[in-house]
Amino acid sequence: MSDLIRIFWSNKESPETYTVLPGEECVIGVQTKGRIFLHSGKQSKKLSKAGITGILRGPRTFFSEKNTKSLLVYISPLLLSRMITVPMDQISDSSLSLEDLFPKEVISRLMADCEEADYKGLDVSRTLEKFRHLLPVKEEKEKFIREAVLRIKSSLGEIGIKGLAEDLGISQSSLERGFRSRVGLSPKEYTGLIRFRNIFKFYNSSSSLTELALEAGYYDQAHFIREFKKKTGFSPKQWFRRNANSGLDLSF
Repeated sequence: MSDLIRIFWSNKESPETYTVLPGEECVIGVQTKGRIFLHSGKQSKKLSKAGITGILRGPRTFFSEKNTKSLLVYISPLLLSRMITVPMDQISDSSLSLEDLFPKEVISRLMADCEEADYKGLDVSRTLEKFRHLLPVKEEKEKFIREAVLRIKSSLGEIGIKGLAEDLGISQSSLERGFRSRVGLSPKEYTGLIRFRNIFKFYNSSSSLTELALEAGYYDQAHFIREFKKKTGFSPKQWFRRNANSGLDLSF
């Protein structure tokens, strides 16, 4: 399970506005100091001190107060789907309180463990072990979804959904339902997400944005620009020009 979870402390000493781009993981955050707000247009929403952001289709902008410290758990939707009782597509593109998904007493204990770990300076691996015990994992039923995810990743997102379903020996509708339940996206949306993440894998080795688009799996420049704008709010040229000072977060 360790390959499906990443856990670390985030300490923001100054007030900071930052944007998170779509990635392959969901994020559980527990604030031991300070608070985080979600910005949407002119609206600002204070998030729960123990919350979760599901897998994203587009960018999300957050604001952290001065001296905000959080334990962040980056978790595969395949694993998270085995911890919760609601389908993953119900938390996609959302930032929710953990109490919406787990018993209140479990979350109270999790917050207490995080506060103790912060106060005592405990190693994050010990906190991860407590996290695993607090949130038990159910048996995996639809194992074909895991195989489908692996094949999409290994193909760099360049795979036909109909052919993938046939290769797995299931109907396309079963694959669609399984992905929405276990990942939170449709298979087509997930292949698009993998291609998008390819952009940042291949950026340093590409000599131009045209070459980068082809390496990442986009069939033409217009497709590349259109999909990039959906997921970042910027054209590729704008994003890479201002990336150094934009506050955009690629840690997903």
